[in-house]
Amino acid sequence: MTNFREICKTVFFCIVSFNLGISSGLEILGFIFAGLFIAIHVKQHLLSKKSPTLSLELLSAQHKTPRYRKLFAYGAIVPCALWWVLTPSVESGVSPYLVFIPAWYMLYLAWLQKRSLGNGGYEVFVVFNGVAVLFMGLFHAPRACVLSGIVALLLAVYAFGRPRVALYKYLLFILLYAGLCGSSYLGFKYWKSNRYYSGRWAEDYYVRNRVMGFDPVAALGSFSSNYNSKYNSEIVLRLWDTLAPNYLRAAAYEKYVAGIWKLPAKAEKKLYPSRYHVDYAVFETEDSVAAAPDVKSVWVQATLDNFGFMFAAPNAVGVASKNADSLDYYSTNVFAGANGTRSDWYYYVSDSAESLAIAASDSDSSKLDSAFLQIPNKEIELLDSVAVAMALPRQQVSGTSEFAVANLKTIQDYFIQNFNYSFTVSGFRANSKTDPLVRFWKNKEGYCEYYATLATLLLRYQGIPARYVTGFANPERVPGRPYVTFRRRHSHAWVEVYIDRKWYIYDPTPPLTEMTFANPSWFAVKLEGLKGRFSYILHLLKDGEWRRVVDSWQTTSERIVGSPVLYVVLTVLLAIFMGLKFRRRRSRIQHAVSKDAARWIALLENAEKRLTRFGFVRLPGETVSAFAKRVEQTSKKASPEDSLYEHACAAALNQLHEYENNRWRSGT
Repeated sequence: MTNFREICKTVFFCIVSFNLGISSGLEILGFIFAGLFIAIHVKQHLLSKKSPTLSLELLSAQHKTPRYRKLFAYGAIVPCALWWVLTPSVESGVSPYLVFIPAWYMLYLAWLQKRSLGNGGYEVFVVFNGVAVLFMGLFHAPRACVLSGIVALLLAVYAFGRPRVALYKYLLFILLYAGLCGSSYLGFKYWKSNRYYSGRWAEDYYVRNRVMGFDPVAALGSFSSNYNSKYNSEIVLRLWDTLAPNYLRAAAYEKYVAGIWKLPAKAEKKLYPSRYHVDYAVFETEDSVAAAPDVKSVWVQATLDNFGFMFAAPNAVGVASKNADSLDYYSTNVFAGANGTRSDWYYYVSDSAESLAIAASDSDSSKLDSAFLQIPNKEIELLDSVAVAMALPRQQVSGTSEFAVANLKTIQDYFIQNFNYSFTVSGFRANSKTDPLVRFWKNKEGYCEYYATLATLLLRYQGIPARYVTGFANPERVPGRPYVTFRRRHSHAWVEVYIDRKWYIYDPTPPLTEMTFANPSWFAVKLEGLKGRFSYILHLLKDGEWRRVVDSWQTTSERIVGSPVLYVVLTVLLAIFMGLKFRRRRSRIQHAVSKDAARWIALLENAEKRLTRFGFVRLPGETVSAFAKRVEQTSKKASPEDSLYEHACAAALNQLHEYENNRWRSGT
C-alpha cells in the first residue's frame, strides 16, 4: 500500500509538470521535471527493496541521499528573476509570466525537497509546493489540463493524506472543496457580468477604472467625473522628457452636434509599422520622419484606458506601441484605432523646446471651409447673441492674423471677467433636452469643455478655422526629476486655431483649475519620485535598447559561427599560440641548461686546479673520464702513509666523476 501511495505521488507530480509545461508553452521543461520526479521514485524504490525494514532516515544515512542545501534553493531565484526581466510585458490583463515563473520555481523547490527527504527535505514542503503549482498551472490552461488537474488533486488527497483515514472523510473533503470552487466561480461570473450596470459599488468601479472625456465621440460634461470623484488626484500618466509639453493631445475633433463632438468621418490614412523600436511598432506620419537625427522619442507610461488614442505632443511626427498592427491617422494629427488599452507607448517629436505653432498639413488646408468652419444651424441664434454681448469684431482689423488675435483676446477677456470656473454646471441633468451651451451661457459657470466648445464655435462664427481638442494640460513638474506627471484632474479641453497656415494652441479657460486643489505633501512628492524612478528602471530592464544590442550581437555571432572564416582564424591563432608556447618553453629549458652548464664547468675547473697541486694535469685532447682513470691508477701507487694526498685526490676524483655523470643531462 505504501508503494502504491508513492506511485500516486509520482503520477501527481508528473501531471503537475505536464500541465504547467502546456499552460506556459514550455512542454520540454515539463517533460524534464516529470523525468526528474520519476528518477527520484525509481531510486527510492530500489533502495527500499534492498532494505525493506529500514526507515527513510536510515536509508538516507546509509546510501548518502543528497542533503537539502538552501544555497541551491535561494540561488534559483537569480535565474528566475533574470527570466522575468527578459520576458516582454503585455498591454492589458495580467502577464502570464507573473504566474508561470513562480510556478516553475516552486516546482523546482518541490523536486529539491523530495530528492533530499530524510536528509534535510520535508514532505510537508513537497506537498505545499506541489499543490500550489497544480493551481498555478491551470492559469490559461486548456480544458484537458483542467480535467487532468482534477485527477491530480484527487491523487494528492489520497497519496499525501494520513494512512487509515475513512473513505467518507475523503469524499466530504472533495465535496466541500468542489462546493467552494463552484460558488467562487459563480460569484466571479456574476460580478463580471454586473459590475458596470447597477449599485453604488458598480458606479465606484466605473469611476475608478475609467478617465472620461477621451471617447471617439466626446459629449459635453464627460470630464466632470475626473474633477469631482475621490480619485481626482490619482496619477494616470508619466511622461519622461526634460522638455515635456504643457499640452498632451488625445484627440482633435471636427464636427459639433447637440452637445457632442465627433472625429472626422474617416481617417486620412492607415499607418503600418515602418520599423520596430525594440518590441514597439513605430508608426510615422511620413516615411523615416521619426528616424531623423533631430527627432527624439519620449516614453509615456499610463494607467488609464486611452480609448485607442495614442496621447502625444501636438507636434508629434510618430508613435510607437506594442501589440499594434496598424493605426488610424487623422488629418488633425491624431493617432487612434489601437485595439485594447496601452500601459505605455512612445511618441516622436522634434528635439527642441516646445513650439507654439503646429504645421498644417495639405489636407487641413483643403478642409478649412468644410470642416473647421462648420457651425450647427441650431447654434446660430446663440452665437449671434454671444458675439454681440462680447462685442466681437465683424470685419478684419488690419489683416487675417491681427483679426484672429483680436478675437482670441476678446473672448478670453470676456470669460475671465464674466464667468466663474466651476466643476459642476448648474441645472445639469442627464438626458436633458436643454442645449448645454445655452445653459453654460446663461449660468456663466462651467469647466474647460464648455469654454473650449463655445470658443471654437465663436471663432468659426467669425470665419476663423478652429477645432476642439482634448487631452491633458499643465503637468506637475518637480525640479530634479527627469519626467512630469499628469493626474486625473489635469484632463483638459482646449482650442487649436488656424492662423497664417499654422495651428496654434489657444486655451480660453480661466486659469483657476490648479488653485482649487490642494498641493501634494512633501512625502507624496518623494514617494512619487521613487515610484517613477522604479518604473523607469523596470522599463529599461524589460524594454530598453540593451535588448536590441543583445539581439544584434546574437544575430552577428550566429552569422560568424556559420562562416568558415572563423575556423580558419581560430586555426591560425591556435598555431600561433602553440608556437609561442613551444618557443617560450624551449627558451626556459635553454636558460636552465646554460645555468647548469656554468655550474658543472666551474666544478671541473675546481677539480683540475686541485689535482694540479699534486702534479696531475689533463693533457690536451684527454677526456675527463680518461684523466680520472689516470689519476686513480697513479694514486694507488702512492704511499699509504700519505693520508693528506689520498684525501685530496679522492675529493677531486669525486668531482670528476660527478661531472662525468651529469654532463649529458646539462648539455655540456
